[in-house]
Amino acid sequence: MRAYEKPVITVDSGMAEGIYAASGATQGTLNVTYYGVWDRWGTNGGKGLAMADWSGIDGTITLNIKFNDTVDQVETDDASVQCAWNGSTATLTFASTASNPLTIGIHIDHGTSIDDLKMESFTYSVN
Repeated sequence: MRAYEKPVITVDSGMAEGIYAASGATQGTLNVTYYGVWDRWGTNGGKGLAMADWSGIDGTITLNIKFNDTVDQVETDDASVQCAWNGSTATLTFASTASNPLTIGIHIDHGTSIDDLKMESFTYSVN
């Protein structure tokens, strides 16, 4: 039986954000890092850049990423990834054989500043 390890989150102002979630995972590890602004669309939103990478996972991954603002669209650099969004959560479903690392674009199109977009957390499951 594996011992539970309590996850720890640290904040380092000015650095790229990274949240690691491996405790309790059935297999392997997956990490999502939010790098910030990828593109600006005038004064009306833009696209944020995140990257997901994983190792030791075999199966279908469902990744939920929560942001501090409403997500208007999600895209990746791998056409096999199924993308959905609802409120401030982006959901990506993909085979563990997808592009690794996976480039993720998060669109904000409703008049708020892309500069203020932050990743709050993520969870994943493997089937």
